[in-house]
Amino acid sequence: MKSNFLLPSGFRKAGWCMFLPGVILGVLYLLGEYPAWLELGGTNAFALFDGFSDTNMFTVTFNDSWTEEFIIILLALSLLFIGFSREKDEDECIANIRMNALVWAITANTALLIAGTLFVFGLPYLTFMSIYMFSLMILFIAKYNWLIYRFRKNSSND
Repeated sequence: MKSNFLLPSGFRKAGWCMFLPGVILGVLYLLGEYPAWLELGGTNAFALFDGFSDTNMFTVTFNDSWTEEFIIILLALSLLFIGFSREKDEDECIANIRMNALVWAITANTALLIAGTLFVFGLPYLTFMSIYMFSLMILFIAKYNWLIYRFRKNSSND
């Protein structure tokens, strides 16, 4: 099966190299204990929507720190690279495993959203939603790697 939507297999290593620092920086940022060098300087930025100004849409606003944006982009790119890099031996079976993992991750992620909405309230809900942004890809990568591990283990036993 020809799958043009996958990245070359080398992107997986680059993704892992970006993911580990991204997670560490993200956790430090959520805890409020990130190092001072991580506080990236502020500049004016174009905003499609700005909840802090009188003119909410299509405005220029001052962003006092690019730290949040840097961490989010780092994590998003790293998870994309890890999750959608081609296997060295990509075939129909691997594509089927990839699809099954994606369906499972979407179902589990929806259950996580429902549980969080029912049981997390107030400002912690904002933190939950910040983590939830990445949970679909994390669940997909974990399930996919688990299924690939089991598939290769069973294949080597036969």
